Amino acid sequence: MKRALVIGGTGFIGVNLIDALLAEGVSVRVTTRPSSATLLLRKRAVERAPASLEEPEALRRAMDGCDTVFLAGGYYPRYSLSLDSALAEGVPGVKHACDAALAVGVERFVYTSTIATLGPAPTGRLADERDVMAEMPADSVYRGVKWAMEREVEAARERGLPVVSLLPGGCIGPNDVRVGSGAFIVGVVKGLLPWLVNGTVNIVDVADVARAHVRAASAEPGARFCLGGHDIQIRTLLERVASRYGGRVPTEELDAGAAREAAETAERAAAPRRERVPIPREMVDLITSGQPVSNLRAERELGIAFTPLDDALDRAHDWFAKLKLVPPRQPRSTHEHV
Repeated sequence: MKRALVIGGTGFIGVNLIDALLAEGVSVRVTTRPSSATLLLRKRAVERAPASLEEPEALRRAMDGCDTVFLAGGYYPRYSLSLDSALAEGVPGVKHACDAALAVGVERFVYTSTIATLGPAPTGRLADERDVMAEMPADSVYRGVKWAMEREVEAARERGLPVVSLLPGGCIGPNDVRVGSGAFIVGVVKGLLPWLVNGTVNIVDVADVARAHVRAASAEPGARFCLGGHDIQIRTLLERVASRYGGRVPTEELDAGAAREAAETAERAAAPRRERVPIPREMVDLITSGQPVSNLRAERELGIAFTPLDDALDRAHDWFAKLKLVPPRQPRSTHEHV
């Protein structure tokens, strides 16, 4: 890989991917839109190409001269209120990117999906790359649109696109400017979470995900890699955060139905003002459908050694402290078990 285009390079995974590519000596081009927040690109030696997923011609121009394309930033539904609207906005952009890559003839197309598209694993083993859902999970806007976007990539693979797909869990770590998956850290430390719903979540250090992307560019076309990181119950995770950094774990625990209703009600109230909610419906869907995931293929074929969970939490907390969203971490006793 000599020159790579990163679509979504101003986002959380994208910025960390850029750093991983630059560390390997790869020339990097990044698509940007007029609305893109480019502050994190200013000190990084990258070329910028004006293009969006809504502009097929601009995408082709941006890909010209690049041997590898990373689609690390597709549509992400802000609210889970309309699956039809999410599909209409999310799927065409992925198709435009795949069509452009096919037209230009890139050597590898690396797609960032999510473990939320995995179906339930058979009894007796962890979920892995084989667990592809035959039908869209229509009861979840986030999982539904991500499933449909992944199917669009698969259709392009059948037309000859040399695609490798990565399925990360909830990414945490530096450069999370929009406070995405790591919002649970801020929520616990600042006591902002009104309730919880318990279930399995998969937490992974974003640096591990970035390294996996770089190595996936050399993988066989058609390969898929789960990057679940660490499987943990959400209550246990929140308690771990409170123990390490202080804060409050909610005492009220809702069942799945009540949690979905509470999250939806909050989103409907917040949507007219485009405000954030403490616990979005998307997060409820991820927790209640969560399952332990095998990282074995990524470990064996990509050589990924996943960062220990406490170290990943510390890196994420330190980033949020840098943004002044939480107090700085206090030194821990050398005798304290971590």
